Amino acid sequence: MLATRDLVVGYDERTVLDGLDLALPADAFTVIVGPNACGKSTLLRTMARLLTPRRGAVLLDGTAIRDLPTREVARRLGVLPQSPLVPEGVTVADLVGRGRQPYQRWWRQWSEQDAEAVDRAMALADVAGLADRPVDTLSGGQRQRVWIAMTLAQDTEALLLDEPTTFLDLAHQVEVLDLLHRLRAERGRTVVAVLHDLNQAARYADHLIAMRAGQVVATGAPRDILTADLVRDVFGLDCVVVPCPVTGAPLVVPALTCPSLAPAAPTGSAPADLDPVGPTAPAARPSADDATDPRFGTYPSKGL
Repeated sequence: MLATRDLVVGYDERTVLDGLDLALPADAFTVIVGPNACGKSTLLRTMARLLTPRRGAVLLDGTAIRDLPTREVARRLGVLPQSPLVPEGVTVADLVGRGRQPYQRWWRQWSEQDAEAVDRAMALADVAGLADRPVDTLSGGQRQRVWIAMTLAQDTEALLLDEPTTFLDLAHQVEVLDLLHRLRAERGRTVVAVLHDLNQAARYADHLIAMRAGQVVATGAPRDILTADLVRDVFGLDCVVVPCPVTGAPLVVPALTCPSLAPAAPTGSAPADLDPVGPTAPAARPSADDATDPRFGTYPSKGL
């Protein structure tokens, strides 16, 4: 549904995305990952028509998004930027109701259809019980669910979210990502999100996009592309990738970079199976008996 063609985007004299060609699958949860300042948020903002490219185009169902009426784009793409601010005193119901603005006209004000859409969005985001609460009195996870409810009230085909879990504790991060996954699985929404946590990306994404220095390094299902070599190439981090014991998704375990974190060997003995490489050494390697254990992955030549 969303694609870019020869996309060039920058700020002042600095070019961030240079000739980017990309296609995002419809009805999927796509996650964009990469190091800081690699162009993830710039890409998302350009796809949402918040930034104007210097060259190339963003395509929505094959049509250049800049050629579509603003109201039509707002009805098709819901956008959640980083750390949005709420005016003091605005209630949850008021904020969610603002998602219906693309459907308002001077001759058509608030309608029963709008009210139903807001109620449905608050129910999906599990914030209906907070409808009369001021948004600035809510916890971080509750606020994020309210913002998601506002985008749901737009009744769009796709949601674009820039770091929706930033500043949230682990429980609230899982809460928000579970909600987005249900929207994709149960409601058929296309979800595109920028995330920093590789393990969360691997757990929730149907489609993963790895970026570095304004370019796409790899795309595909996490199980197909998330390897130790990719993590080293994109993030410069040595690691081992093993199956998650809960979901089976790839789980990235960083190599030891601080020798003092390694457990001390028992007094008077030295582990026979340790083979230090460079300045660090692993706590333990799988033994020969573990060779067929699916919990263990392939160890890279550096680090672990």
